Amino acid sequence: RVVSVFIGGGTPSTVSPEQIAGLLKTVREGFGLAEDAEITIEVNPGTVDENRLRLYRRAGINRLSIGLQSAEDRELEALGRIHTYGQFLETYHMARECGFSNINVDLMSALPGQTLSGWMGTLGRVLALEPAPEHISAYSLILEEGTPLYEMAERGELQLPDEECDRLMYEKTEELLRSAGYH
Repeated sequence: RVVSVFIGGGTPSTVSPEQIAGLLKTVREGFGLAEDAEITIEVNPGTVDENRLRLYRRAGINRLSIGLQSAEDRELEALGRIHTYGQFLETYHMARECGFSNINVDLMSALPGQTLSGWMGTLGRVLALEPAPEHISAYSLILEEGTPLYEMAERGELQLPDEECDRLMYEKTEELLRSAGYH
């Protein structure tokens, strides 16, 4: 009996909602989906609109994981993200209006050019959302071999926070999120 479905690992919100609905139908028929199953899809703020969100809800998706990464547009640009912080806000509020009451926000620290105060600013802006996200995933950038960022780092073209700053970002994240009621 399936109690949790996570559709992610890239940008599944670029797949048509009808294909996502078909996938979930197959899961329901083939595996027996629990009535109260948590069904999540990862979305990029640059790839969803109100219609797509409503179709997700109709298909049975009850949780969104929104890949914000940073509230700083210059950091998003450095990552090659296709959205701005403003587009994230539109997506977040639109998701609430479409009935999503379980939302995760993905955040990433130790980004090119990011400072501790900039990272804390991103966390603060996400914690100030009304209503607050039910979950926050906060993790440090990992450079994967074969990616443009990895290649730039290899050529010395990226200014990444040093290990001490990365560690401090992690510790401050843990403190701030715990004080805001997150685990």
